[in-house]
Amino acid sequence: MLLRSGHSALASSTPHRLAYAATRRRFVGGAAVAARNMAATAATSSHGSTFAGSNAAELSAWLERNGINTALYGQGTARTIADLFEEVANAESVLTVHGSGTSSRALRMVNVLNLYIKNSAGQVLIEAGQRLPDGRLRQRGLPLSEKMIGQEDWQTAAVRAVSEELATALPQDWRQQLSIEEASYHSLVEMQESTSYPGLLTQYTCHKVTAQLPCLPQQPFDTSEPRPNGVLINYWEWQQPSPTIAACMSTQDLKDS
Repeated sequence: MLLRSGHSALASSTPHRLAYAATRRRFVGGAAVAARNMAATAATSSHGSTFAGSNAAELSAWLERNGINTALYGQGTARTIADLFEEVANAESVLTVHGSGTSSRALRMVNVLNLYIKNSAGQVLIEAGQRLPDGRLRQRGLPLSEKMIGQEDWQTAAVRAVSEELATALPQDWRQQLSIEEASYHSLVEMQESTSYPGLLTQYTCHKVTAQLPCLPQQPFDTSEPRPNGVLINYWEWQQPSPTIAACMSTQDLKDS
């Protein structure tokens, strides 16, 4: 694997902008701020409000106590309580309580690695959709994304993301062909309700970086991931960067803020 270095947003530790919208809040800043956000919130919520149960039934009861209608989970494109419990048990997220008194609600905190893999034509690899183990189809429209584990650094997460989500479409020597553009790295924090878990307010600390992996198929393809309840199928295609994707790939929005 080749890490291309250069001037990086890692040097910044002060948020560049604070913007509010009706349904979400975005906090944009350096990697150190983003990493501390999740740890600090978990630390201040350690006195009984952070979920520490041992099974999905206990998680369901905890969610209901904290304002979540779990009857919606596993319906339509929503994930199940078992999926959420697996995520927490694997240290991919922390569940705590946001606010106090009657305004308190469950909060999920996640660190996410977004890897924008580009080909020689300047297109970006996009996960168009998924077939869940139970046969349901789910639209995605996202670059390669992976929840980070515990205190995992973004470089390690990037390699793990490729290994876990794309390996079935790659040759054995793919690690020698993976080139990560380290200078493109930047991070931001978004808070909004989860699309996977209805009603669950989620703080996403997103670590974004671009890369090249020339051994990937250049036509639409699919990959598979084993899951406890079956096999997850991911559908991939190359797309020209939309304005939204182009903005996410660039650090310009951080520099100008």
